[in-house]
Amino acid sequence: MTAISRAWLRHATLRSILSEQQFDGVIDGGANVGEFAAIVREVLPGSDLVCVEPHPGCAAALRRQGYRVVEAALWRENGSIVLSQPLSETTSCTTLDATASDQRPKWKVTAIRLEDLEIKGGRILVKLDLQGAEPIALEAIGALWNRCSGFLAEVTTGKGGTYETLDCLMREHGFREFSTINQLQVRNGRWEADKLWLRHW
Repeated sequence: MTAISRAWLRHATLRSILSEQQFDGVIDGGANVGEFAAIVREVLPGSDLVCVEPHPGCAAALRRQGYRVVEAALWRENGSIVLSQPLSETTSCTTLDATASDQRPKWKVTAIRLEDLEIKGGRILVKLDLQGAEPIALEAIGALWNRCSGFLAEVTTGKGGTYETLDCLMREHGFREFSTINQLQVRNGRWEADKLWLRHW
């Protein structure tokens, strides 16, 4: 399946799920340049949407499109952390290997806890694409669990992956895996996919 076909299928699946579930608040963690936010804006125009993005170029692009942006990295505690950007990427960045002694660009950014985000709604969807830092960010979700009805995350499988950890955490809080949004694919030597968990379905 081509990249264009995968993107079309992923977008169609997301539109269908968002339309059916009618979330009234959406946190787009790791919003990048707004691919997911654009779908939310189209399908759920009345929902409260906040985009969280630490990369300054991406955050600026989101603002130009009129999104409410928190320019920060989601983390377990407030403060500041160091991000690194792979040399092969132009926008993707991570907090997990920022201390590596190589030539990757690195910079300090504000860190914010999920529970400190201002978001309206009682049926909130939390979407996280944090390049492996999703479990760390969820350590600080706090009382937001009570208003969260859906959780969408990019996951990796196998040794050192995030899927097993996230699935266990979701089950502890009354969520069940609902869908794989896109086709499993190999990236950087690991299987990767977007998984959706829903509460009470």
